[in-house]
Amino acid sequence: MPFFPLRSYRPAPEQDALKKLGEASTASFGPSLRLISWNIFKAQRRGWLADLTTLATGADLVLLQEAVLHGGVAHPFHLASGLEWIMVENLKSRREHVTTGPKTGCRVAAAAMTFVRSQDFEPISRTPKTFLHTEYPLASHGKESARLLVLNVHAINLVSHTKFARQVQQITAAVSAHTGPCIIAGDFNTWNEPRWHLLQKAMMDAGLTRAPVAAPQWRHFNQTLDHVFYRGVRLIGARALTHVRSSDHIPLAADFDLTCAS
Repeated sequence: MPFFPLRSYRPAPEQDALKKLGEASTASFGPSLRLISWNIFKAQRRGWLADLTTLATGADLVLLQEAVLHGGVAHPFHLASGLEWIMVENLKSRREHVTTGPKTGCRVAAAAMTFVRSQDFEPISRTPKTFLHTEYPLASHGKESARLLVLNVHAINLVSHTKFARQVQQITAAVSAHTGPCIIAGDFNTWNEPRWHLLQKAMMDAGLTRAPVAAPQWRHFNQTLDHVFYRGVRLIGARALTHVRSSDHIPLAADFDLTCAS
């Protein structure tokens, strides 16, 4: 995809912003779940599609930030992946019919989906940030109402501490409204200590635990921007996939045991 400067984007219309691409290949999760979370940098680097195809092959849940969609049409990858992809079009190019935003792929079909845009806009681009809210049935519970909440987050950047806190409050409000297990992951733009401490405390107060995985990079002030948080499931292990270099972010992988989901 060609590079579009920040000024070339505008907020995409909220009406019909949710897109469903591809079909789920399984009716329910197994006893464990493999998660991938990755900011793909608007698909600007060579090799991103090959890397994503490889990562998605072994995953049950894939959370992408800065994902792209051309003309509102599913890419062949979406159709062949065995995942149901839900995307919220957050930004739209002024010249090309290209949209970008969070995109969540899952082998199980979503039982509910929505999105929440930040109340504040980033400078320069004058655009919001968005998190995608999806829920998936947990058949192992034997109850139709049992669902796994998944929040795919891209946090607002280059704004005041107060504005960042406002979006974090939107995220924790969604968590607090859900009584079942949760996984929250994405690019939180925690590029300084005050942001990180605010996020960490808010997540802890919401009953969430952070997966101990980090991928700091020099171009991000050597800070960790990407995180995975969870509640009501057991973490088996997590790691940064440092061999993947087709974005300015490193993908994170985490495995969860769902048999204890509560």
